[in-house]
Amino acid sequence: MNAYRLALLLSAASLAAPAVVRAEEHLQPGLWQVTATVDLPGLASPGPTTQTECVSQADAEADGLPTLEKGGCRVTDLKRSGSKVTWNLDCGPVGKGQGEIVYRSSTEYEGWMKLETAGTVVRTTLHAKRVGGC
Repeated sequence: MNAYRLALLLSAASLAAPAVVRAEEHLQPGLWQVTATVDLPGLASPGPTTQTECVSQADAEADGLPTLEKGGCRVTDLKRSGSKVTWNLDCGPVGKGQGEIVYRSSTEYEGWMKLETAGTVVRTTLHAKRVGGC
């Protein structure tokens, strides 16, 4: 898999990250804007990717195990401590990685994910904020 396709995969997985943070510290329901920026060592970054997602009251209160199915990755070793959520990623033959999200408030969080594959580490930074009602 070339590095650009890998970056797109990790970016897609990153945009699914709201599922990871909906547990201990409840997010406010509403329309959320998630921006992911991918850093590709030795290559020009594809630029930030922004997506909006409507988080319902039920979604905001859910405490299910998160998934990153959009990117074909599985979350393992999920840990919550105060305002921080950490996890490991298992993306099968593509690679393995880690992630972390820190709540700034019930309307904003930021974090990172990294994936190592074929000796290359791709890092994605995340910033999300509630931008209004759905």
